[in-house]
Amino acid sequence: MSILEALNPAQCEAAEIVDGPLLILAGAGSGKTRVLTYRIAYLINELGVNPWNILAVTFTNKAAGEMRERVEKLVGGMAGQIWGGTFHSICARLLRFEAEPFGLDSNFTIYDEDDRRAAMRRVMEAHDIDDQDLKPRAVIAQISRAKNSMLDPHQFALEAGESPHQQQIAELFTSYEAELRRNNAFDFDDLLVEVVRQFDNHPEVLAKYQERFRFLLVDEYQDTNRPQYLFCRQLAAAHRNICVVGDDDQSIYQFRGADIRNILDFERDYPEAKVVRLEQNYRSTGRILAAANAVIQNNQRRKGKELWTQAGDGELIELVECDTDRREARYIVDKLRRFINYEGYSPGDTAILYRTNAQSRALEEELQRSGMPYIIVGSIRFYERKEIKDILAYLRLLANPADDINLLRIINVPRRGIGATSLERLQVFAREQSLGLYAALDHLDQVPRLGGRAVKSLTEFRDLAHGLVADRGGMDLPELGQAIFERSGYRQMLLDENSPEAEVRAENVDQLIAFMTEFSQTREEPTLESFLEEIALMSPLDESPDTSKMITLMTLHSAKGLEFPLVFLSGMEEHLFPTSRAIEESQTNPQAIEEERRLCYVGITRARERLFMTYACRRYTFGKMIETSPSRFLDELPSELVALRREVDFSARAPRPGAARHGSGNQIFAAPEKPKRKPEPKGVHYEWDEPPASQGADDLPTYIDASDPFAVGQWVKHPSWGRGEIVAREGQGEKMKLSIRFKGSQVKKVAVAYARLEPA
Repeated sequence: MSILEALNPAQCEAAEIVDGPLLILAGAGSGKTRVLTYRIAYLINELGVNPWNILAVTFTNKAAGEMRERVEKLVGGMAGQIWGGTFHSICARLLRFEAEPFGLDSNFTIYDEDDRRAAMRRVMEAHDIDDQDLKPRAVIAQISRAKNSMLDPHQFALEAGESPHQQQIAELFTSYEAELRRNNAFDFDDLLVEVVRQFDNHPEVLAKYQERFRFLLVDEYQDTNRPQYLFCRQLAAAHRNICVVGDDDQSIYQFRGADIRNILDFERDYPEAKVVRLEQNYRSTGRILAAANAVIQNNQRRKGKELWTQAGDGELIELVECDTDRREARYIVDKLRRFINYEGYSPGDTAILYRTNAQSRALEEELQRSGMPYIIVGSIRFYERKEIKDILAYLRLLANPADDINLLRIINVPRRGIGATSLERLQVFAREQSLGLYAALDHLDQVPRLGGRAVKSLTEFRDLAHGLVADRGGMDLPELGQAIFERSGYRQMLLDENSPEAEVRAENVDQLIAFMTEFSQTREEPTLESFLEEIALMSPLDESPDTSKMITLMTLHSAKGLEFPLVFLSGMEEHLFPTSRAIEESQTNPQAIEEERRLCYVGITRARERLFMTYACRRYTFGKMIETSPSRFLDELPSELVALRREVDFSARAPRPGAARHGSGNQIFAAPEKPKRKPEPKGVHYEWDEPPASQGADDLPTYIDASDPFAVGQWVKHPSWGRGEIVAREGQGEKMKLSIRFKGSQVKKVAVAYARLEPA
């Protein structure tokens, strides 16, 4: 019996087409990982393909690990002979294996974003450019875009033309590349670009890998950029057995360089290609899928497919109009509380998704009040914490003593009395002598104008580094990490600080050393270099925390690849989703809105059982309350799929007797009316929140909006004067002024833009 009998007909077809190019259009929740793993097993078990002739490429280490585990269950230990991993990890491996013919040093360091900016700051200092006039982050972003377009500094300069600004960037690009080479380092983009260029320059090396990797499988092909696309073409050129899996409707990373044309034009690149569509969804209900299909079909540039399920229609999608963003947050949290307390869902079953990180603030405040457990995905990553980066910098210096960037990070951490002037003199000496800083430490007696105290401190650091290098061979990874933590004085520094924050930082370092222990026990070659490479190539998704017991808050971009029984899509408003930038760009480039629509499609298809889409009629942003309108994507939902609901807050206290009623700026509600909409379509269910029974419609003008933090009657907290009640307000936005009665009946008038007020 063929192992492929475990697949549905479309999946089976995709797994057994092994000769020639194949495009698998895998809709959300259609089992693409299952297809890839069974395809690999079919090649090995039933066609007798050697596992080392297969290359499987994914976009995260997490996905690669999951695929490896699944394949191992199907083919056993032979799975370990398959080359698999992310584009970046595979390319890093190739560069180390072929360092000699490529003319490289195999002990190169891989720079993360902080390292790149530090290198750029050094370059800008050498060019006498103030980083306040030109931000290193902005320069690095332009260089990254150039590399993702396969432009070297010379080509970039040619395209820069006569623009002085672009010519300046070109000069910095050239110097930045030289700085990386001096430090024996590659940045993240280089890993891909360098392999493609080296393959072009060394066809004999490329031919070796073309022969080895006779079968190429690429996951998430819609997210590939130019260097990744060229890398795949190079390897597949000889045998053309390339299988790419992806979903053009989920291409949402253009800002990272992803090019949707790679998947849309696959059949142009490979005219003999076969195409298989995976459209049966195993995740969501019928109504959720129908909504996703209806929205995405408005895009013009797509291959086309229609998701379907055998799971039944499920509940209507709830579309909720809220009067303000505060009320929106309160509605979502109240709804979650009911699901968790009364309907058998756990916090880990739920996710709140939004377009921008700024939207999380109101949601987080409401969740804090509720006491329910939650986590915000996308906050500071473990490996971005200062203490972790400091210890890793020590480790990187031991692996690559030519790395000036990481040496400069830790030469005075903990503080050793090495001042900026002394460091500058050491760097000048190193440049004049064509030495790296580590080598220059052996010539301190030759550095001009270096004081005795500086020489003593630099000598102590040199002896520490030399001692760790000498002892490294006799220690395993966790012992090395522990030695750095102790001998550098880092642990003592945290103990001396004697604060809760320092205690947490020490625990984080202990956690890093624990991971080094796990790494040394579970990897075939647990070297320092392999450990540092795995850390450097770890994506945010690989570090995603355990959300199984907490409500998850995250951006739509972060949610790709995940699923939850309950999903709330918040902030469904024009100029927020789609963004103002996308709306503006769409005047000349319709693709800007299409990518936003694909992001909406991704959000909808994260939901398994229930989907709620919310928007606010007014949103507090940039210091003022603005009127908003529903997102155009809501208009694309078929009316028979949704239940409409309106949320208005009637819970606020009445204003003081005699308070004047202003216009909309005072946020005092008149009696609510059902919005003037088109007649209710057949099958649409409307629900309206009504005021409490004790309140008649005639009483409503006396109630204020509790979701407006600066409404008259609200209580606020001032950093100097404490808690007070708002008794009057005037002006709007940045010009808004409040009269606040603080303790002792003292009334003060403050400008909202400068007062640093908080809800009390």
